[in-house]
Amino acid sequence: MSTVKEKPIWKFNVTGRHKSSTQSVASARGKSVIIDEPVPRGGTDEGPMPVEYVFMGLVGCTHVISNKLAAANGVTFTAMDIDIAVTMDSHGTRLVHPIDVPFPDVTLTINADFEGPRESAVRVTQILRDYCAVSKMLQESGTKVVENWILNGEPV
Repeated sequence: MSTVKEKPIWKFNVTGRHKSSTQSVASARGKSVIIDEPVPRGGTDEGPMPVEYVFMGLVGCTHVISNKLAAANGVTFTAMDIDIAVTMDSHGTRLVHPIDVPFPDVTLTINADFEGPRESAVRVTQILRDYCAVSKMLQESGTKVVENWILNGEPV
């Protein structure tokens, strides 16, 4: 098995094109997704809304970085379910007035099973927010990000 040599700073590209006034198609590394609005907002509901993709990214980042941190701390996650509750201030997107913090509150409930020392798994829960780029971006924009962890059925 080959090892990936990661660069500390790197660049990537995402492209997108207009399909309608509410629908876009975006691509990265040859993979495409549809971004759309629900029918009540004028869309065709063929894909998640742009803001939903941000939090789908948070799910993926939380999962991947948690597993990297777990490996570095002698723990293996064997299962992980992530639920995210988002509060959004839509004054900006509804063109009422510009806002500084579109997502004032985000709460993740992370239910994970693991193998290894509990104290090492707890360490992962304490430092994840410092390493997940999507979480960090939200925090730095003013969003209060709360992570509620449940490890092997016990709240942290």
